[in-house]
Amino acid sequence: MIFIILCLTALLQACKDDVANAGSSALMQGEDVIVRSDTLAYINSSIMPAAPVWLTPDSFLLGECSSHDYGTLKADILTQFACPEGWVFPDSSALDSVCLYIYYTSWCGDGNAPLGLTAYPIDLEPLSPDSVYGSNIDIARFCSMQHEAVRQNKIIAAASPADSLYSSIKKDYVPYVCMRLAEQYEKLLFDVGRYESQEKFNNLFPGLCITSSYGASTALYVSSLCLTVHYHYTYPDSSEPSGYKTMADHKILYANSEVPQVCRYRWPEREQVLDNLRQDTTVNYVLSPANIYAHLRIPVADILDSIRTGVGSDRHAYVNKAELRIDVLNGASTATKQDNWAAPAPNMMLVSESAFTDVFRKGLFPSDTTALYASLTSYYDADSARYFHYYPFDMAPLFTLLLREAPRDTLHMVLVPVDLGYTSTSSSSTPSISSVRLKQTLTATKIRSARSPEAPMDIEVVYCGFTDTRIGK
Repeated sequence: MIFIILCLTALLQACKDDVANAGSSALMQGEDVIVRSDTLAYINSSIMPAAPVWLTPDSFLLGECSSHDYGTLKADILTQFACPEGWVFPDSSALDSVCLYIYYTSWCGDGNAPLGLTAYPIDLEPLSPDSVYGSNIDIARFCSMQHEAVRQNKIIAAASPADSLYSSIKKDYVPYVCMRLAEQYEKLLFDVGRYESQEKFNNLFPGLCITSSYGASTALYVSSLCLTVHYHYTYPDSSEPSGYKTMADHKILYANSEVPQVCRYRWPEREQVLDNLRQDTTVNYVLSPANIYAHLRIPVADILDSIRTGVGSDRHAYVNKAELRIDVLNGASTATKQDNWAAPAPNMMLVSESAFTDVFRKGLFPSDTTALYASLTSYYDADSARYFHYYPFDMAPLFTLLLREAPRDTLHMVLVPVDLGYTSTSSSSTPSISSVRLKQTLTATKIRSARSPEAPMDIEVVYCGFTDTRIGK
């Protein structure tokens, strides 16, 4: 028993040490236990264009951004507005205006370039609350785009907003764009009968298509949308000389999760860009929201055979450390310029190709055996006096599980950028991942592929074998 405890202590220390040398080596060997390290460079990788993702956005992109490397990405918004059911305007109310407010948190591209925005009514097929629409939605099904729903286009410079609102939550000013609706839609929304139910409201006002009308250098990260009905009314007040007092008020109609919302992405040069990116097989690319990912083929049967051979047939294998390191080549700068409109994604998920549909189209939370997560990590190299960036994926639990299951030849996994939600519990000081959403903001991550001559994708493994059946079984 004392020998087993000493072995475990040595194992823990081995797991903490970096495995720098390529090839297999024994870190410790005794009669009952062996600890080895290995660098397994069996992976194959390629660029994978994925089908459009079906999602319910929690934020939007609006506008158009161009890049020399990645082409032009255009983004539009289709949305309904939640009906304040049962709402009645006060007696003697008179309409002042109805305005569309577009709140944005930041932008990509050139914040000083002009960006023209406008909106059209959804006047063909209405959005269905029972459907989830893809990011490649055909706007022509829903909107004829013949008559604008606003009185005039709004031209802005994202970095110099004309209007902003102070947020007590963020303790900062949130910029917004305001466009007044055309008269016919103002009158429609001021009718008290429009707010009897969501269904009746949708039939009379099916929503808006919001798009850019000018500019190709800026896209806004839109945090929220709403329609605001501005009105005034009078009521008796004996303190006033006229006997009446006039009050100004407003009613907000939100575009929220209660109603359908879609962000439509267009990438006109998609095929040409893909052809260009595939020219250099030593690198791969992961682009969002363009649905361009990296496909990794990991021959787990060969990897597990190497581990079993390393410990010997008379020992039970256990994986202490297995790190798949994916090197990033375009740095970690969050700066966005017109010709470099996207930075690497802060978080990546390596998900089983077979589970991709369930996670991103059906909204199911991935299990530990189908998905791995990594955050963008950096280290400083004193010799070169520069920072290096990478995503470290911990594959040890997965490999240990596979050692005990029926063997699989190859794991097909997809590297995708994600936003992660966390939940804290009283029983653990480390927050746990509670939600996974496909990254909807612009990111462009350039990584070394499995064919990189300098540092190909590989997995650094520390594993051990026990003859004691009580350990590792």
